Amino acid sequence: RAGDTPTEQPTETSLIDFDGFLALSTRFNPATYYQDHARVAGAYDGDYKDFKMEGKQAKALNDLLYFTTEKEVPVIFINTPLTDEYLDSRRIKAEEEFLQFMLQKAERSPSMSFRDLGRLWPQRYDYFSDPSHLNRYGAYQVSNRLAQDPLIPWPEPLPSSER
Repeated sequence: RAGDTPTEQPTETSLIDFDGFLALSTRFNPATYYQDHARVAGAYDGDYKDFKMEGKQAKALNDLLYFTTEKEVPVIFINTPLTDEYLDSRRIKAEEEFLQFMLQKAERSPSMSFRDLGRLWPQRYDYFSDPSHLNRYGAYQVSNRLAQDPLIPWPEPLPSSER
């Protein structure tokens, strides 16, 4: 929204839509990206410092799945794509732990489905804004793929007379 800053230029947060999505058009290019951004290995990435599949987050997931099973509400977890530039040995190990954990949860919970798209496009850099975040083009491709996924229990459309 232009006009929300003294320079009349939109801020990054003002570009977030009503669903909380920031539809970046930026396309990741490994040849130029690291000229302006540090390459941080997974071993030094703070997001992976205390990585484990237990604790508060696991309890929150269990509570959510208990509630949604009780209310017969389907839950679909999507592991979104990452680039091969991002997935170094530390991150691959963490991804494998995460996948095993989520597949076990989905197997044990009648309300949960899990779709793994993590390694769908490891070199489709034009679908990413940086090594680990989809841009608007990648998000569009993921949404199309999910809309056609026969394993996702999509609700039946309402008859045209009820719309």
